[in-house]
Amino acid sequence: MRRLLRLIPRSTGGRWAAGLGVSAFIGVGIYLVFFYFAVHLLLVDEVVDEEGPEFAVEADIDELISEALETGPVATTAAAGGSAEPAEDAEGSADDQSMSVGEHDVESDVSAESDDGAEAAEPAGSDQTEAAAEPGASDETEAAADPDASDGSDEDQGVRVAYVGSFGPRSHPAEGTAVVLTDGTQTFLRFDDDFATDNGPDLNVYLHTAGPDASVDDLVGDFIDLGDLKGNVGAQNFVIPGDVDLDRYSTVSVWCVRFRVVFGTAELAPMN
Repeated sequence: MRRLLRLIPRSTGGRWAAGLGVSAFIGVGIYLVFFYFAVHLLLVDEVVDEEGPEFAVEADIDELISEALETGPVATTAAAGGSAEPAEDAEGSADDQSMSVGEHDVESDVSAESDDGAEAAEPAGSDQTEAAAEPGASDETEAAADPDASDGSDEDQGVRVAYVGSFGPRSHPAEGTAVVLTDGTQTFLRFDDDFATDNGPDLNVYLHTAGPDASVDDLVGDFIDLGDLKGNVGAQNFVIPGDVDLDRYSTVSVWCVRFRVVFGTAELAPMN
C-alpha cells in the first residue's frame, strides 16, 4: 500500500483519489462475496418448520405422509410389474377356470341331451324378462348409472397423497421427502421435515419434464417455477397450479437461478 501511495503525487487531492479508489475496490469485493456469490450462506442454515397445507376438509397430514411412505413404494413396484410371479399365478388360475368352464359345458350338454327340459327353461326366461321390466328394477338401473352416485372421484376421497419422491444430490448435497397432497381441488407440494440441502443465493423450486439425472439444459427446457425455496432445512409447502400435469412434470429440483446450478432433485412417483 505504501509503495502504491508513493507513486501518487504528494498532494491532498492525489491522496484522496487514491483512498477513494481503494475503498471502491474493497466495496466491490464485499458486494461480490456477500451479495452476489453469497459465500456466507454456505455456512448458515435457514431452518423452516411449516405446518401441513390447509384444505377445505381437515386431515392429519403427518399421518397421511407416514402411511404413504409405508405403502407407497410397494404399491408403485407392483404397479410397475416388479414381480413376475403374481402374473404367472394369475395365468395359471385363468387356465384352471377355463378348464372348469369347459368341463361344465360338456356336462351341461350331456344332461341336456338326456333330459328334455327345454320347455321348462322357457318360463324361467320369461319370468326373468318380466322381472327386469318391473319399475323397481329400472329404478335400480338408473340409480347405478347416475354419475352423482359414484364415489370414485378425488373430491369423495378427501385429502390424499398422490405422489411421493426422495431427494438426491446433484451439485450440492440434498436429502429428504417430497410429497404431493391433493383433495381434488387444491394441490400442494410439501417438503417434509427431513428435507435438507446446502444454502445458497436465489434458490427456487422447479418442476421439470426431464428426469432427475438430466443435464441442466434439458431440465430448463420445460419447467414450472413454484417460487422461492423458503429454507434449506425443514418442512415447507408450495402451491401447484391446478392445470399442471404431474405425470409430465414429475421431477422436483432445488434450482439456483442466478448461477444455473441444480442443488438436488427428486422424482415423483404416483401412488396409484
